[in-house]
Order: sequence, then structure tokens, then C-alpha cells
Amino acid sequence: MSTFALAAAAAVLLAGAVPAAAADKPGTFTLVESWPQHTQLDLPDIPDAPAVWAQVIGSASGRVDLAGFYFSRKGDGKDAGGPESAPDLLLPVLEQVEAAARRGVSVRLLADAKFERTYPDVPAWVGTLPGAASRLFDVGAAWGGVLHAKYFLVDDDGLYLGSQNFDWRALGQIHELGVLVRDPAVAAQARRIFELDWALAAGPAGAATAPGGPEQASLTDLPSVPLTGPSGDTVRAVLAASPRAGLPADVPWDLPLLIDMMDAARDSVHLQLLSYGVADREGRLFDDLDRALRRAAVRGAKVRIILADWAATKHAVPWLKSLAAVPGVEIRLTTIPAHPDGFIPFARVEHAKYLTVDGNALWVGTSNWSRDYFFESRNLSLFLGGAGAPRDADRFFNQSWHGPYAIAVSPCGDYAAPRRN
Repeated sequence: MSTFALAAAAAVLLAGAVPAAAADKPGTFTLVESWPQHTQLDLPDIPDAPAVWAQVIGSASGRVDLAGFYFSRKGDGKDAGGPESAPDLLLPVLEQVEAAARRGVSVRLLADAKFERTYPDVPAWVGTLPGAASRLFDVGAAWGGVLHAKYFLVDDDGLYLGSQNFDWRALGQIHELGVLVRDPAVAAQARRIFELDWALAAGPAGAATAPGGPEQASLTDLPSVPLTGPSGDTVRAVLAASPRAGLPADVPWDLPLLIDMMDAARDSVHLQLLSYGVADREGRLFDDLDRALRRAAVRGAKVRIILADWAATKHAVPWLKSLAAVPGVEIRLTTIPAHPDGFIPFARVEHAKYLTVDGNALWVGTSNWSRDYFFESRNLSLFLGGAGAPRDADRFFNQSWHGPYAIAVSPCGDYAAPRRN
């Protein structure tokens, strides 16, 4: 990495750091963003992911566990890289991972086995650090999908989850949203998921199975954890996950909870995703979430949906146009302009995954909305309920909804996905 790029990375880290008091205070949550360089999508008072990741991992005293779809530095694997002026903001984070291992912190990395074939370098490197370990999880053999979750755990009370992959592009060339939680109860639930997957990754494919999640309850009936947000409001937090076949005994399935959220909507539903699918390539119908959105609109809630232009595939467009035809539903596709100094593969896109309802409830997750994410792949979700829970997420939404990169989807329009690589 050039001196210029390192200096740029350091400047971004310093500018976007979460205040130490917020990062270390127990019982808190903080929304964290990533935004594409050379765009108008930055919200200066929402902390930036590269700074938060480096700071929180740098504070670890006992253990750091990372689980992700893939791990990619600039130029790793089959990646064509990007222009010199696009800094690799993952490098300072990986430096903190190495520093943690060298000072005696237990470091474990869990990556998806299928995608590791494309990006093998970081998992292999972590396995060489003193006292560190790296494993590959073949989720396809266990449940049929992939390890799509993106999260890390620090010590006994730190959890970060969100849309960002452990990818240099996710930290400086893609629009993303995640959440940092400092709470031992929430972190303990996430750690049960990590420990289960870590154990499954250790043995022959299919040699172990998850015990299965609890009997499904509604959001209002599930035990919750009180957390305080940046505005000082106290909210209720529930951690959930997918797939249902791969849940520890005390972790609920997130799909019914998302439907619960939307079925409670009376005024507004704001949803942002990379992609949205009602039927998959195998022709299987998955309209659970689609029907919930339509029900909300029929009740009079204003349903607004932001999708990346990548979502405009031939399989998805007919369903999007059908949904856009429902009174009360508006859909916008966003196109992030290319980097001014050159094309970056698999970047310059909206990738966040979150939902807000009535200014009173927030879901931040790692799933796009199609069948495989909930039935076959490992994903994590955090549900927050109470006044103030979605305040920053709704600001993040409005930044894109009213920004220069969004166009409305018309039931009569023609749409096509752009080049990705």
C-alpha cells in the first residue's frame, strides 16, 4: 500500500472514530456506517466502520472472534483491485487483530468454506498469528447455504454486526450500516452462535447438528435486553438468527420477527437492502415478507423501499414492479457513481440491510430478503424496539431516499442490473 493510501486510511480512521465513552460504556448501542468515497452519502455524526472496528478490536483484553462470509484485502484473490487513490481501510483493522494476538488475546476467525476459495489469504494469515486459529465452515453441507453473517465479538460484552463484509471495499467504497453493542447478555447470545458454528466447522461435514431454536414467539413475548442509544433513549434488544435448522436453543429465528415488525406498522415502513427476491432461480415461492409489506400498505402505512440497482435482475424485476403498483408502496433503485479514478469490481453499491417501523422499531441484519438467507444460510439480526431506536437509521435512509443517486421504480418501467466486475 502506498504512503498516500496509508495516510488516507489513517485520516479516515481518525475522523470517524466512535467516542471512547460510547465504545466502552456497557448497555449501549451505536449505529455505524460505511460510505463510498467521493459521494454525498456520509453522515458525519454517525461513526465510520473502519474507525470503530479498529478501536474496538484494539481495546480487546481477552478474546476476539470474527465470523464472516469472506475476508479480502485490496488485491487479494481474484480481485482486480482498484485505483491507487482508493485506500484499503481494512489494513488498519487487521493490524489491530495482529496486535491483539501478539499481546496474548485469543483470536479466532471463521470464514465460509465456499467463498474462501476466492479469498484465501486473510484466513490463512490469521492462522499463522501467535495463539490464533482459523476455520472454514461448510454451511452448504450443513444447511444448504453459506456463512453469510458478518459480525465480531470482543471480550465478554462487545458485539458488532451489520452489512459490512470484512472487505476493503465494504469500508470505503460501499454504502453500509451496522450496529455496535456493548452488553454482556447480547454478546453472550451471539457467542453461542459462534461457538456452535466453530464446533460444526471442526468436524466432517454434517457430523454435528444444531439443537434447533426455541418454539417461536412474537417480538413482544421474547425476553429482551435494555440498551441505551446515542440520544439517551432506552430500547429493548432481541438478538435472532437464521437458519431455523441451525439455532442454539435460546436464539429465536429472525424471519417471523421481521413479519411481526411489519404487521405492527401503522404509519411508516422503511426498508433498505441490496436485493429482494420473491421467487428464486429454482422457482420456489417465498412471499412471506412481500405479503407483510403489502399488508402494511393496505392498513395505511407508507411503505418506502430502497434497493441497489444490482437488484434489477430478470428474476426480480417483475416482482418489484408488482410491489411498486400497490397503493402506498414506493420503491427506489440507487446507482452509486463509479470511482472517478477507475472501476472497482463488486463495489460502489448500496449494501445495507435494515428495516424501521413507525419511528419506534429497528431491525439491523446481515440478510438480503430472499428465501435462502432465512432457510439455508447463517445470518444474524438485532431487533431494537422503543422510541428513538430507529432515529439514526431513518436519517441514513433519508440520505439515500432524497439523494441524487435514487430513481423511482414504475410498474411500467424497464430496469436492468449494471456491471459488477
